Amino acid sequence: MANFNRNRRNFNQNSKKNEQNVKNGDNKIIIAERDNIAAVLENGKVTDFYIHRGDVLLGDVYLATVDNILPSIDAAFVNVGTDKMGFLHAEDVMGKGSLKEKLSPKQKLIVQVVKEPTGHKGPRVTTEISLPGRFLVLMPYETGVSISKKIENSKERARLKSIVNLIKPVGVGVIIRTEAEGLSEADIQEDLEILLEKWNNIITSAETLDPPNLVYRDQDLLYSVIREACTEDTREIVVDTPFALNRVQNILQNWHMAKNVNVTLYKGNDPVLVAYDIHKEIKAALNIKVNLPSGGYLFIQQTEALTVIDVNSGKFISSATQDETILKTNIEAVHEIARQLRLRNIGGMIIIDFIDMITRADKLAMMEELEIALEPDKAKPQVGQLSDLGLVELTRHRQGQSLSEIFTKRCPHCQGSGYFMNEFNFATPTAEGEYRAKQAKIKMPVNNGNNKAKFEARPEQNSEQTGEIQEVSSNSVDVENPSISAGEVVEVKNNKHNRRDRFNKNRKPNKDEVVENNDESAVEMLKTQAESVVSQENKPSRQVKGRVKKSLKVQVKENKEELVEAVKEPELAEDAKPKKLPRKAKKNTKKAAIKAEIEQTKADEEKSKVDSSNVVEKKSRKRRTTKKEVKVEE
Repeated sequence: MANFNRNRRNFNQNSKKNEQNVKNGDNKIIIAERDNIAAVLENGKVTDFYIHRGDVLLGDVYLATVDNILPSIDAAFVNVGTDKMGFLHAEDVMGKGSLKEKLSPKQKLIVQVVKEPTGHKGPRVTTEISLPGRFLVLMPYETGVSISKKIENSKERARLKSIVNLIKPVGVGVIIRTEAEGLSEADIQEDLEILLEKWNNIITSAETLDPPNLVYRDQDLLYSVIREACTEDTREIVVDTPFALNRVQNILQNWHMAKNVNVTLYKGNDPVLVAYDIHKEIKAALNIKVNLPSGGYLFIQQTEALTVIDVNSGKFISSATQDETILKTNIEAVHEIARQLRLRNIGGMIIIDFIDMITRADKLAMMEELEIALEPDKAKPQVGQLSDLGLVELTRHRQGQSLSEIFTKRCPHCQGSGYFMNEFNFATPTAEGEYRAKQAKIKMPVNNGNNKAKFEARPEQNSEQTGEIQEVSSNSVDVENPSISAGEVVEVKNNKHNRRDRFNKNRKPNKDEVVENNDESAVEMLKTQAESVVSQENKPSRQVKGRVKKSLKVQVKENKEELVEAVKEPELAEDAKPKKLPRKAKKNTKKAAIKAEIEQTKADEEKSKVDSSNVVEKKSRKRRTTKKEVKVEE
């Protein structure tokens, strides 16, 4: 445990030394005036981006009109001349009373942009105007003098306050910035006069212009970057145009900073941002994953509501114990998170998921490092407590657009979600039938209608079976044993047809079924004829039986050929097919056909009886004659 505490102390001392080296190191500012992008480097690493892009910028002053007042949300919407309305909260409106007492529809207002438009939201504006200078900040609608907390010397604070109280006009408020420390009264007065002149120009233009209109825009990128980022630690400023070089030199001379800063002009063929690898830093700041020096990494994901940062140890295994590894990874993550918040210009609610630590001393050390790392941030982050789950909540003032909003666009396919829906492809009735047919071929069970599926899947086989059954029924007709042949035909027919098809009245009969029905009628006729022949008292000889069989077979063949021709006739002439008849008419036609068949069978039976009796009589006569001749010869 003692060794671990010693290692932790050494690590904290090294981190403090690194911070001092950064403060005392050579800082550099690169300004690309052609692209309106500037970057601040500390020891070779980019710490801040300054980008001026868009129609509405932070600090712009507009002459606007009140469009709508909403007491339900205690706010109003003002028209500033852009596509999106400006949001004006009741707290940002000066005066006493309710919002309706302060504002009225179509009222003219002078407002200033405090938040640039983001996403689907418009800019947020306020009526409390503030004009920043190099050493002072002018507050036209405020009174009194305020001084920066970073000026700790009490004598210096008293001196600066007394100077400003003497030179400022009545009814105007002034904030003394940190850069005013140690300056003379003349420098402070010069800066105040410039700010008062700007305010007078705003008032005069607001009286002459018609709303909505832009009244004042803060100085261009070059002036604002030098005002905000150029400090005593800055050693070099790089610009890309000769005009920018002259302006920077003049500004530094007026602010008495020309001795310490070296101003150079970039003369290369490539863009200045590419020559100094600023474009790589921009791309790295747009990635979700950020690698740490020791092997760990961060995951930074921005959403509409908040930003989530996850800390992971990754490949960092060089420490002696697990607790030491976790502490080093978390402290490295703290410094990188502070840098990424400034680079990406992330605002709003931020939640950081650190690696869980066991000891209370490690948690306190990490929170101290977080406070120190966030102190240089001008957005003034507010850090909450460390929860039991290792989560830290903090809020950061949202100023301009974030880096992702400037350099990225929403995907047209997934709309920024990172995924898109697949087609559902629900099963249709036809697809279900194909699936059942496949199951029938594979001989797999189906939930409902196994017999039906098999019957529907093999129509060709069924047709072949019906043809075979017809041949069997026609060939199995025999006069000697008519009862057996007729029974076999009936059994084959019953096995072939399904019960559902058998009792379906609306089902249309096939051609093969018509032939089978006609064969059945012929078989029944032959059966009755055979029974009549057998029931005769005088049984004929074998020759008579053979003749009767031949005559019956000839009749069956003739009837069969007539029936086949009757079936084939409608195939030749499709136009001559009879129209569909109603059920009653079909029944009547069936009854008439049955009666006709019965009459024909009776007539055929009578003829066959007469023919058979005639044959018997002739034979008996021949026998008699032969007997008489024999007797005579004797």
